[in-house]
Amino acid sequence: ACAEDSASYRQKLQKLEEVLCGDSGGGADFDALGYSAVYLFWVGVGAVACAEDGGHYRPNHHAETASRIYQHIENVENAATRTGGRYAEETRALIRRLHPRLPAFTAEFTQSVPLTRIRDIAHGKGDDNGRCREVRQEIKHTIQNKLHRCAGPEDLVATEKMLAKLTAPGTDYPAAFVEEFRIFHKELKDFFNASTVTDRIDKLLRENGDAPPSVRDAADAFSAAKQICDGITTGTGSELLHAVEHALGALSNARKVFDWELTNGGLQSASPDMRQQWRLAEIGLEEYAFVLLSRGINALGAETDPPRTEMSAQEQKSALLFLGQAADAVALSAGGGGGEEFARVALEATELAVADNGMPPGGENGALRSRAVAERARRASEDHCAMLADLFDGRASALGNALGIDKHVVEVFTEGQIRASVVFQAAKLSSHLLRAARAATGEAGWDCIVAGEVRGVRLVCVERLLPTDPVIQSLTSANPAVVLVTHANGDEEVDSCGPGVAGILLCHALPHLSHLALRSRQAKCPLVAIEDPALVNHARSLRDGGVHFVAQPGGNISLNKCDVTAQAGGGDSKQSRAPAQALVADRSAAGQVIDLVTLGNAEWASAVAVAGSKGTACAQLAAMASDPRCGFAAPAGAVLPFGSMEAAARAVGADGRLSSLVDALELCAGDPGRAARLCDELQELARSLRPSGEILSQLGNLFDNDRGVVMVRSTGNAEDLAGLSAAGLYDSVSNVNPHDPNVLGAAVAEVWASLFTTRAVGSRAAAGVGQKDAAMAVLVQQMLVPEVSFILMTKHPMSNDSTVAYAELALGHGETLASGAVRGTPWRMSMNRAVPGEHRLDAVASFSSALVPSATGNGELLSRPVNSGSHWMTTDEPRRASLARELVNAGDLIEQKLGRNEGGVRGAGNNNEPQHQDIEGCVTENGRVWIVQARPQP
Repeated sequence: ACAEDSASYRQKLQKLEEVLCGDSGGGADFDALGYSAVYLFWVGVGAVACAEDGGHYRPNHHAETASRIYQHIENVENAATRTGGRYAEETRALIRRLHPRLPAFTAEFTQSVPLTRIRDIAHGKGDDNGRCREVRQEIKHTIQNKLHRCAGPEDLVATEKMLAKLTAPGTDYPAAFVEEFRIFHKELKDFFNASTVTDRIDKLLRENGDAPPSVRDAADAFSAAKQICDGITTGTGSELLHAVEHALGALSNARKVFDWELTNGGLQSASPDMRQQWRLAEIGLEEYAFVLLSRGINALGAETDPPRTEMSAQEQKSALLFLGQAADAVALSAGGGGGEEFARVALEATELAVADNGMPPGGENGALRSRAVAERARRASEDHCAMLADLFDGRASALGNALGIDKHVVEVFTEGQIRASVVFQAAKLSSHLLRAARAATGEAGWDCIVAGEVRGVRLVCVERLLPTDPVIQSLTSANPAVVLVTHANGDEEVDSCGPGVAGILLCHALPHLSHLALRSRQAKCPLVAIEDPALVNHARSLRDGGVHFVAQPGGNISLNKCDVTAQAGGGDSKQSRAPAQALVADRSAAGQVIDLVTLGNAEWASAVAVAGSKGTACAQLAAMASDPRCGFAAPAGAVLPFGSMEAAARAVGADGRLSSLVDALELCAGDPGRAARLCDELQELARSLRPSGEILSQLGNLFDNDRGVVMVRSTGNAEDLAGLSAAGLYDSVSNVNPHDPNVLGAAVAEVWASLFTTRAVGSRAAAGVGQKDAAMAVLVQQMLVPEVSFILMTKHPMSNDSTVAYAELALGHGETLASGAVRGTPWRMSMNRAVPGEHRLDAVASFSSALVPSATGNGELLSRPVNSGSHWMTTDEPRRASLARELVNAGDLIEQKLGRNEGGVRGAGNNNEPQHQDIEGCVTENGRVWIVQARPQP
């Protein structure tokens, strides 16, 4: 509509007023805001042309329309800010791009005859001798009349051309005449809000004597800092770095003062035209932060070709402070959502910059800490850029196509918005810090998680590693490929994707001990996480061609082009499986509640037959922990043994249907559609079942009120086996109130139902396990509230060195580590088993959040922000060494006890050595180490 019947700038503004200020109920209409932001941008740069409409409307009409639009979007913005979260971030991202595109509506522009200086110039003001008669006529016809008849951004362009003509070398127009035109040009820039930020602030302070003192002080401090920075003409050196640091600090303070006064202070009650100008001053400061950051980044050598990979201590400090200021700038603009993460990045970067007596810590530890905060900043930047793409890509494309805008202009719109924003500078700084940190620690831009080598296979790209993906389905042992995966949540199956997956390249970091990592290790499928965008681009450039993929610990990782060979290598041998196993499930104890203490005193094989390997291992851990000399604790609990689900079905007359559905599932191999339908039916049936009221009461009585909530966990007969860990395959429900039978019963049913997910069924089929033999018991345990969770392996999983234990740790609940769903890197620690306490910190945690139990005990885990950079795991080496000692000692004890169990499930290793263990646990706030699970290490 703006294009069809709105030729002039005034008409376009009025039409946008209808779009923006219609009945939105006070909320943000993202389509109206998004399309308007794109449209006004294109109007401002001339991609959408303005033409005269045949009417006579002075610029005051434009100003009055702008006033109404501003007041409406200001109200929407304030309401969104109060709401917070992603909604606030998206709303503000759109509105902050609208503000600078609206004309000003201060009193000088809303009077009935605004911008009269151009009339005076055309009539001879400043031309005392009449030497400018011809150019005055040109000004009258091309600028004055047009401006007073139908003003638009094109008039600013015409005025700039005329000023260039008047001041061109060799001209001799009277100085007074030229000065008058300069003043008019500045007035017109003020109208179109094209003034520099310093000009705007100076004018506001000069013409408004009632500006709050805090505003004046902050503006003066910024002006002084900017003047110092502007006076430095060199492009590098410590003097420039210090000046940019100081100027960015003063700028950030001024922005915060302006914003606070507008939303909470004295400017909140100022007139709308003054609020607009102060808001534009605040936005202008953000735009100038981009300029200062550019100078700082160039001074650091981050933009050289090739970019520098080393930094002095002073340069590292400056880079961290610049990153903190860039993140702080984005946080203030966002007002919620990802802005909250940027605020935490700003705090962490700024703290690290001065952590060691006013300087960043040195050595490898300092490099690891710098890498962690840079990883966090890069993730935040990527998320913010993805948000902008979501807001603008589709709308710019649709609007551009409708208006016939040049294709290139449309294609580069979102990229231009990103590259002109401070978040782009934050991304540059995080990349620079990552390069320097990797150079200092000898790391590459990718991380070997599972070692291996594949030669002569194709490389294919998928969004996610799913057996239903057509690309994955097309792969076979005769036609294998290395798969480049854009996103993974850490819980994907490898075996279920078939024998054609010869190797995996993941386009982001992943915990080494996540479920995906364990499954890849078990399938002997090499897995590498790529952490450098340049290496991701390199991998993508090899798409559909042959590759030679090498993944070895210690940074020996390569991906090179080669011919596709007939002997693709690794397909069948990687995926070969034994025939279907007859699993053990003694259902004779169905209907009982077996306390872990009782189960722990039973003979291993008989306990496993009743309660599964996981339940039995947890029972034996509880028995070990009863000895105060063992050095760790284990949570109390009980097991609902095998057959309990079938008993619950029998109690409601559903046992026949359950049995027939399982029989049908066993027979539908090769028909994934029918298998999926049967899985859905089985899960629906299992979720409808409940243990008896007596059983639920017995479970509840085991946990008094002091013990709080419980974990309801799977303990199947097809998990935690040597060669079939099924890590993360079956469900557990956290934070369950054991005294609410409805909540507890539903949690138990959810675990039963997880036996029949398509993933679980597919994984058992790929492992040669019969579906009819699979059984599910349920483990109910006291739930802990960890300060730090860990996964410990008694043999280093990357180097296969049995003398070195390896642990990954994260704040909060262990699901962060096990699933890999939370993006980031855990603390990584290698520990000398021969000298308990001797350890090396391989990585500092970069997770942005931790999972913690909700207060309601309804099964929910909530995400809470964290700062791993200042945690004792990062900063306190003696305390970390003490934990390493406890972990090694616990691992040794558990390996000796559980690694020698007989019965074919946990058989002894080679040369009668105990089997290495994969152990999960946590450290609570009182410093106590708890072990919650142990199984054979893949």
